[in-house]
Amino acid sequence: MIYRITRYLIDLTVLTIILSIALIYSVQANSQPMNTGILENYLSQQDLSGGILLVSTQDKILVSVSGIAERSTNVAVTPQSRFYLASSGKTIVAAAVLGFVEDGTLQLDGLVWPFIKDIDNVDKLANSDAVTLRQLLNHTSGLPDYLDDVFFAASERQPQKIWAPSEAIAFALEFPATGEPGEAFEYSNTNYVLLGHILAGISGSLEAALEEKVFSNAEMMETSVGKPNSTLLLARGYIERDFLDVSDLAWASVLGDGPVISTAGDLAKFAVALFRDKKIIGAKLLKQMQTGSDVNDSYGLGIGIDGDEWGNWFGHAGSYEGFEADFRYYPEEEVVFIFLTNGNPLDDEPILDVIAESFFDE
Repeated sequence: MIYRITRYLIDLTVLTIILSIALIYSVQANSQPMNTGILENYLSQQDLSGGILLVSTQDKILVSVSGIAERSTNVAVTPQSRFYLASSGKTIVAAAVLGFVEDGTLQLDGLVWPFIKDIDNVDKLANSDAVTLRQLLNHTSGLPDYLDDVFFAASERQPQKIWAPSEAIAFALEFPATGEPGEAFEYSNTNYVLLGHILAGISGSLEAALEEKVFSNAEMMETSVGKPNSTLLLARGYIERDFLDVSDLAWASVLGDGPVISTAGDLAKFAVALFRDKKIIGAKLLKQMQTGSDVNDSYGLGIGIDGDEWGNWFGHAGSYEGFEADFRYYPEEEVVFIFLTNGNPLDDEPILDVIAESFFDE
């Protein structure tokens, strides 16, 4: 359908007004600007296009934005910019799974085979007939990881391809199990591909399952599975010093190991709803989520477990071509830290360490 340019400009103006109003009420109404120096220095040192830092406390939200969301049009990052969350989205998927455990649809220590046996060739995937839901969630299944250099190369040849679970796990079929179920920790994206398939089988699609158990309960209105219909607020992903645009790789990711595109504000809403307000799962199941396994006490059910001089925290980082994400929740202080960027840092030093030190030492 072809629109006249005048109609397009009118529609764009109306949309801009609507977005401005949304920004005022959803972010600025209870937020304050944060010193951008830390973020600006980090983006410069790490050769990153843009990013956002957000700190959410019981009574205020501090936001710092800097850099470019889309380089071809020179659109700046704003608090409403949507970033791909990569593996940080695993915690959202895990929370949805536990929501179905809580309502009795799934059994945490039950075998997952009845829910995955319809995936083509899954019987050739090592350990697939012997693992439990808990073992998928905490990466003790021993399932080999499909996400290797061979898969990356295949994705780069078809950057807009939407991979089905059967197509993804096909890259892992030739590999042996990394251990017996429950006997060792080995981070594997295959676990969450299967969890995504299980959720889709229950609700009709992965997005429907996440909407039912997470997005609606946390009031995440600016979050989607895969690329949303409106791309005006999307931060595009860039790699290398010449800022090569690789956005399509992330936007096509709709498997359970990294399906979510969101804003820093919505990710903070999720953390608060999950950990503080317990709107997604109850306290009993949340405690299990926040408890490590017998073989790894630093990873629970879809959540990292760690701490520093300011207290214990729960969180999850994520990284994929062109995007990085990280979030933490400090339960003693009831504080959430969020970092999103549309690039990949040169080193592994988390900026959230710097933000935590700056915030708690004030």
